Amino acid sequence: MTSTSPLKKTATTTPVWREVARAIADIGAKRCFGLVGGANFKVTLGLTELGVEFVAARHEGGAVSMADVAARLTRDLTVVSVTAGPGLTNAITGIGECAKSDTPLLVLAGDVVTGDTQSAFAFKQSELVHAVGGIWRQIADPETAYADTWQAASLALRARKPVVLSLPVNVQEVMVVAPFGKKHPPVTANPPLNAAKLEELVATIRASKKPLILAGHGAVVADAEPLLIALADRLGALVATSVQAHGMFSGHPWNLGIAGGFSSPAAAELIAQSDMILAFGMSLNMWTTKKGKLISEVAQLVQIDVEKGRIGVHRPVDLELEGDAAAVATAVLAALGGDGADAGWRTPAVAEVMKTRSNRQLAYDDTSDAEHIDPRTLSKAVDDILPKHRTIVVDGGHFVGWVARYLSVPDYRGWCIPIAFQSIGLGLAGAIGAAVVQPDRLTVLAVGDGGFLMAIAELETAVRLKKRICIFIYNDSAYSAEVHHFVPEGYSAAMAQFPVTDFAAIARGYGADGVVVRTLADLAPLQRWVDDGAQGVFVVDGRINPALVADWYRDLFGAANL
Repeated sequence: MTSTSPLKKTATTTPVWREVARAIADIGAKRCFGLVGGANFKVTLGLTELGVEFVAARHEGGAVSMADVAARLTRDLTVVSVTAGPGLTNAITGIGECAKSDTPLLVLAGDVVTGDTQSAFAFKQSELVHAVGGIWRQIADPETAYADTWQAASLALRARKPVVLSLPVNVQEVMVVAPFGKKHPPVTANPPLNAAKLEELVATIRASKKPLILAGHGAVVADAEPLLIALADRLGALVATSVQAHGMFSGHPWNLGIAGGFSSPAAAELIAQSDMILAFGMSLNMWTTKKGKLISEVAQLVQIDVEKGRIGVHRPVDLELEGDAAAVATAVLAALGGDGADAGWRTPAVAEVMKTRSNRQLAYDDTSDAEHIDPRTLSKAVDDILPKHRTIVVDGGHFVGWVARYLSVPDYRGWCIPIAFQSIGLGLAGAIGAAVVQPDRLTVLAVGDGGFLMAIAELETAVRLKKRICIFIYNDSAYSAEVHHFVPEGYSAAMAQFPVTDFAAIARGYGADGVVVRTLADLAPLQRWVDDGAQGVFVVDGRINPALVADWYRDLFGAANL
């Protein structure tokens, strides 16, 4: 009988660009957005050969915005690939947005030959990336390329930040011995809770008569919704969210919706009556608190965040607790014990306020005329027509509050608003990213005419990829935030006003469909598109009243003569 011995593995050599691609595939990345050039072509090809989906954008900034929204909705490690020089500079606004939004992203940035300062593509990548809050790493030693790539990807996931990995073209071509096996994905451990502060929190909760749970982006990241609902139901608390966490608690009977400048009259009234506010993963900035006006001076304000450095930054709090939203909610539920649920302030009177003073019931003077439609009237009509199983992606601009108030959101995966950097023009690409990762839903992009024109090259991407997207343009032919800010101060706004653009005609030129809407009757083609299955890209060019100043804008910026 002959015995056989296990086959011995023999070492193989491979170029560094393949090792970088292999490390990324091994850590579990599913897709890469990008635009290829000479310095990133091979590594991108290597990713596709290993099964990582590549989505080609028309601009590097668009690629990052696609990846940003895709990463927010999936929590997966998402990759961007850009070439040297302008490939990275074109991407930098999107990287800044990711840094401010805690989006875990790995950006593969081709780079010039090590030490070459004379190349037209040469610049100090590290300084640019660090300037917008990103993290920069470089593959400098070919022998550690796999490990260094793994560490960069792990850092992106662990720190929830964009990590830019520089890939000098000379290093990419070096042949190295490929290591055997692969590592396991990184695990992020939650910090232990402070027992004394937890005990103090439970005592504060027990003393409360009108508790309110506020959920922010940190609660979304922690997948804390079911635990926060259980805690709210145990306490008889009302619930609300930041604008970033909009959609969490959708369908819950005691959900007040968004807290802040976009609050309904009911939310503003009831939040101000709360005697204890539990803020989970929320920054409590001026937008969320409506410059502090939403929170009563006598309310006990509790801020819970996984990063201690974020607590109390925007306003003082009465009690702080460092911890993951889900972990803290679990600990509080356990500490409260098996007592029955408290009715709290869930009364018929409160329910009546929520019903009669909701955004949908809010009365307003319709400003529609023969040439323009009131954006509130248009928003409610579009909301009624479009399927409810949707993902809404919102660009930045004066129109944002109308979207938040009048377009319903099915759940927290049905909403993404990439405006932490306060840049407009990121929404179209972001909507494509949403459509890529959530193809079962209709993606709805809400955007102003200015932001859409900034990114219009990616309309070709949406059509080419055959994505289901409704692009809802609030078209007032202006950068209206600037118009409404400076005109009341006596300045001419001509620099921020433009001729009317026919976006429906442009859509047809790109291979999409569209309609100009000045009256509700003009929405008939949109209804037919939905009835036919809402396939492809459809543009709603809403000619909204350019003179209307949004009430949230008036209240927030407080211009006395607006």
